[in-house]
Amino acid sequence: MIVTLTGPSGVGKTTLLRSLVRALPHAHPLMSYTTRSPRPTDEPGEYTYVGDEQFEKMKSSFLWEAKTYKSRYGTRKEDIDFALAHDIYIPILVMDAVKKLHTYTSTKVTYLYIHIDDENELRRRFQERGDNPEEVEARIAENKTWFKEAQQSGIPFIYLDGKQTREELLAQALKVFSSPAPN
Repeated sequence: MIVTLTGPSGVGKTTLLRSLVRALPHAHPLMSYTTRSPRPTDEPGEYTYVGDEQFEKMKSSFLWEAKTYKSRYGTRKEDIDFALAHDIYIPILVMDAVKKLHTYTSTKVTYLYIHIDDENELRRRFQERGDNPEEVEARIAENKTWFKEAQQSGIPFIYLDGKQTREELLAQALKVFSSPAPN
């Protein structure tokens, strides 16, 4: 089973992923490959860090590839197939990757979209993590675009309110695991 976490920067995807992995004994992050450098907040198993040359060599094995700002991300098809057959795997995905996954398989996948409709809250979060003013405004605009795209995609997203506390967001997400996936 795969449970995707989608939404723009700053809405709490990584925090929710880590909370779900701690709360669910058979949940694991679905690892992506990335060209970005590790962040001090990254935890083992969330990413495999590769150089641009290695990433290029691996492209044919990816079900999807995404570029965000200065980095590239990809997830191998064989990892998707393994995840569909075992336990619960949770990837953090951009919209294009969600669309490719939805086209690839519509079974054993639940799609969660985390949204914050409060620009001031998003701005506060971006500033708190040190984003420069130009990046902050670009990410605010991205938030609106992504939400509209998710609503128009035809993908059966379950929408979560990212403005909730961490505990409330986790409780809302955990309800999904006691219900059948909406396909």
